Amino acid sequence: MSAVTTRLGLDQRTVRRARRLAERAAAPVIELARTHTTVSVERAVLRLAGLTGADAEGIPWVNRLVEAVRSDVGLEHGVALPVWHALGQAEHADLAELAQKAAAGGVHFSLPTERSAPGPPAPPGGPPPPGSRPSTATGAPASGCCAGSVTRRSPGST
Repeated sequence: MSAVTTRLGLDQRTVRRARRLAERAAAPVIELARTHTTVSVERAVLRLAGLTGADAEGIPWVNRLVEAVRSDVGLEHGVALPVWHALGQAEHADLAELAQKAAAGGVHFSLPTERSAPGPPAPPGGPPPPGSRPSTATGAPASGCCAGSVTRRSPGST
């Protein structure tokens, strides 16, 4: 065993190699996900995040929020990145309030810049780095699988 080991006794060279191989194995799946989003998929992301209900006209809040994001920044980065960026930049109690404000034209979405992007995620089992905060509900960093471009679908496609 190498002199550089973890608490679990893992050889760090082996761990690095395993991570590189995992990244290589996942690359085609990530590319597929990047290039195949739809309005329906992005609505599902918001539903999974807990957004429910509809406006007075019966239009679901997820529809309103996806359309507002698509209008402002497109769907190339998905809805999670601009939505969570908006939640972190202004006073919105939750997704429902953000959706209501967006539907009324009171919110404009943008993608985080390097300066406004969150820091790196916390190491497993350790405290978060100073000044960092997760950018998604799962704590995924702003870069990575969701930062690539995707194929836009025509309006009204699900």
